[in-house]
Amino acid sequence: MKLSMVMALVTSLISLATWVALATGANSGLSPVWAIIGLFWLATIGLPTSLGVVLVASIWGRVEPLSGLPGFLICSAALGAAFQCLTFIALRRLAKAAKAKGQVWKSSRVLTVLGTVGVLVTAGLWMTRPIQVPLSIVVDGHAHLFGDQGWPPVHNETCGLSPAQKANHTYPILTRLLHLPAQGDVNEAYVRALVGQVQEARRAIGSFRVVLLAQDCRYTEDGDPDWVNSSVYVPNQYLFGVVSRYPDWFLACPSINPQRKDWEAELEYCVAQGARVLKIHPPTQGVNPANPRFRAFYRKCAQHGVGIIFHTGAEHSAPIASSSLGDPRLLELALEEGCTVIAAHAGTKAFFEPPAEEHFQQLTAMMDAHPKLYADTAVLASLFRWRCIPTIVRTPVALSRMVHGSDWPFPSNAMVFWHRLHPFALVRLISEKNLFLRDILLKQALGMPPETFMQASRLFESNERKVVLRNENNSKTSSDQAR
Repeated sequence: MKLSMVMALVTSLISLATWVALATGANSGLSPVWAIIGLFWLATIGLPTSLGVVLVASIWGRVEPLSGLPGFLICSAALGAAFQCLTFIALRRLAKAAKAKGQVWKSSRVLTVLGTVGVLVTAGLWMTRPIQVPLSIVVDGHAHLFGDQGWPPVHNETCGLSPAQKANHTYPILTRLLHLPAQGDVNEAYVRALVGQVQEARRAIGSFRVVLLAQDCRYTEDGDPDWVNSSVYVPNQYLFGVVSRYPDWFLACPSINPQRKDWEAELEYCVAQGARVLKIHPPTQGVNPANPRFRAFYRKCAQHGVGIIFHTGAEHSAPIASSSLGDPRLLELALEEGCTVIAAHAGTKAFFEPPAEEHFQQLTAMMDAHPKLYADTAVLASLFRWRCIPTIVRTPVALSRMVHGSDWPFPSNAMVFWHRLHPFALVRLISEKNLFLRDILLKQALGMPPETFMQASRLFESNERKVVLRNENNSKTSSDQAR
């Protein structure tokens, strides 16, 4: 009995380590061979541990007491180990009972049965493998431009990441993911990584374009930059400079904190540069979107035909002023003034957070009353947001208003959707290294319709650009048919 318990605990530890390895490896792109080996282990020897993890995950975050990431890790590991021990004990008893009856499990017979089952399963998976329909037009409506030239930065001139931002758990993850240098010119290294992945994505989807976001800072009551409480700064001037180098690949999305005293001049500047959308991040910028003093700002945006992307829902990648500022109900004022509003992240939360942090239902209720209210799918296919996309797909009013966004460079993760993907597709997506392509293909496999991937083009592209894209697509279609 003791030996069975020890073997079960060791097996459970290996299984938990495999889960962690696959989940973290899927962020950067794992070798298909290692992905297959890991998945095979979890589906066979480590199945009891897997069932324990899945059972805890299915209920975690649905009620207040069962929330928090540390609690989830502890409870899922404990239940997984318990299931593994019970399974080993049951198998040992079955083996003893069979031996007492004179029944012997011949290894050759067992191997023959397992081999036959393996061949049949592989053949069945091959015949049922999914074939995804190629997308003609894809515009990623939510990707970030970052840089760092020291803190505090020079307002309207240089990028910066505060010490608090660099202490955030996402900073070392993203620097490794994009192979950014620890010292030196981070700006150009980031742009090279961004351009390289866009270029690769455009080989697969010729019309692929990206809405690239700047990030304004916090401001004092007088409207001056507040560097003490800010964490990330990417000035609009820098954004337009990068976009001008690749005008066919990027659409500029400047960021204007409406608390800044020169917001009107900055808005006019951005409009003159061709901006058709801007970004406000209420939790990190300390902005309450419902503040009546912003009414003039919203009115000006509506007059210029400039949409506004507001961060909604939870925020884990940067220091925030208050999580309550992510409530989509605060966007009513902007909608009343005629703005086209995109609720970034669809008001959602990570699966382990308490129910009070989830605002998706409030958002969908608002959509019934506001035809200019949209939401985007940025970061909704990531490691901790695996409930979000399936919920959206089951919600028609939300599905028709979704704008595709990746939240690049924050990676999507196919491993957490193992139960919703064909095994061949799962391995393919776990091993995909291009963050843009992985996000597109994963969301398409999860049921997001083609219209979602074109929504950003409809909202933010000029009519002239839409004609060019349509002609390019028709030309490519004709060429493909000729071949």
